[in-house]
Formats: sequence, C-alpha cells, structure tokens
Amino acid sequence: MKKRVIAVLTITVCLLFSGCAGIGESKNRNTTVSQNASQNESVTQSSQDNSKADTAKDTPTDISTYPQFDFEKKTVQLNSGYEMPILGLGMFSLSDSEAENSTYLALKAGFRLIDTARIYGNEAAVGRGLQRAIDEGIVKREDAFITTKMWTSDFDDGDNAVNASLERLGVDYIDLMILHHSQPSNDVAAYQAMERAVKDGKLKSIGLSNYYSPKDFDRLLNATSIKPALLQNETHPYHQSTEMKHHIAQYGTVLESWFPLGGRGNTQTLFNDETIRSIVDAHRKSSAQVIIRALAGR
Repeated sequence: MKKRVIAVLTITVCLLFSGCAGIGESKNRNTTVSQNASQNESVTQSSQDNSKADTAKDTPTDISTYPQFDFEKKTVQLNSGYEMPILGLGMFSLSDSEAENSTYLALKAGFRLIDTARIYGNEAAVGRGLQRAIDEGIVKREDAFITTKMWTSDFDDGDNAVNASLERLGVDYIDLMILHHSQPSNDVAAYQAMERAVKDGKLKSIGLSNYYSPKDFDRLLNATSIKPALLQNETHPYHQSTEMKHHIAQYGTVLESWFPLGGRGNTQTLFNDETIRSIVDAHRKSSAQVIIRALAGR
C-alpha cells in the first residue's frame, strides 16, 4: 500500500461512474477514481474564474490520517477495513435494460465497482446484471463492490430502506450505502439506521453524499457512532473540494467525486480548457485521461 495525501474521485461513464447530486441533472456522468490531496490544486483554473473553484486553505491535516491507496491494485483502503476499487461504473439516468447490460458488461470487462441509488430506479436491474455475471463465472459476489444510496424521502424509515435496497439488488449484503443528500431534519436517524445494518451484517461500509461544509459533515458525525467511510461530492478541475478533502482526512474518510468531467453540459468547456488542452497536446492523451489522472494525483 502506498500512503498518500488523497481523496477519492468518482467518474462514471454510462459506463463511466455517477454518484450524482440528484434527479434532473445532466446525463454526463458515470466513473470512480481517486484523488491525491497533495497534488497541485490549481490543475486548471485558467479561463474559468467564474467557476466554483475552492478558496479554502491548502494546508492538509496530519497526512498519516489520509486513506491509503494502492495504485497497483487500483483500490483504496476504507476506514471500515474494506478495500474499494478506485474505478467503477455508475447507473445514473440508465434505463433498466441499460443498467442491467452495463453492469454485466462492465463486470465482464474487468470493472468491479458498480454505483447505483434508490432514486435512480434501477437497483433491481443492477442486481440482475450482477447475477448474470455470477452465473457465468465472471465474478463471485465478493469480487464485486456494490454501492447504493438512500434517498431523502426514505430517511424517516431507514431500516426498511436498507432492506428494500437489499431486496431490489438481490444480494445478502451491500458493500457501501450512503445517504444521498444532507437533510438536517432527519439524516441522523437515517444514518443510525445504516449503523444498525452494519451491525447486522447487511452493510459493509456506510457514508455520505452531498455534504459540502465541515460544519454540516461534523454535525452528523458528532451525532453518530461509525465514521463515514466515504464522502461523495461534486469534484472536478473547476471545483476541487479542497476544504472538504482536507477536513475529512482526519477521520480517514475517502472523497469520491461525481461530475469529474464537468457535467451539466459543461464537459466540452472543461475538455477545451486551455491548460488541459496544453497537457493533451504535450502528452498525446485525451482530455478525459488528463482530467482523471490529475484528479487521481497520478
């Protein structure tokens, strides 16, 4: 294992990963990758000063607290004790047939991380794609890392929400379940339901998505028992999540990013950024490759 000042990035291409903020967003996202927090945080601010670039201090906490990434195995060690792949497939906006076939084909192609959510409406399809791959001997259940998300309307009934996701996915356990959004009125109760599911063996790891301030993150953390293994937030060269990346490191929490390639119709803007294009020309790589490698710190 290589110890790095790192966070995780999430990309998803409809065979790249998702981890989205919610419904009604662009279809431009689907992958999961890791991000080195010690890298140059100004990878490409160039002509996009009106973007959501972080203004937080760039001073990291004790680097010994940062999650450990193994770039040979392409995994990250979560604070729950489990390893998670740093590249995966996300299911946002995919129909049932697309989600099932994409899950199956991704596993066949070597992907091991699949990301879905209750609100995507395709958990059952993901489960079918996973079972096809298992039935054909492509993977064993323990080889695949399945992530899903609890939607805000389910927060008042978290125990049943966990059970419903298990049933739809057709699995005995879920590798990672995260709360899809901050919702101070009842997200603590929902997280506590996930904690009970961890004790019951239904969930391996738990975390959060779309918590964008240290205060909001700590509000939930201080009211619960299990430290979030992962925080899934929007992260890309114009929004590098510097403050949160450094803040959550003290808890050993991994940062996983959605919209790494821009999203919301901004992908081409990011791809054609002057700084990114100069790197593309110098190294004969695609814009997507440059962005993913930059965010991964590799």
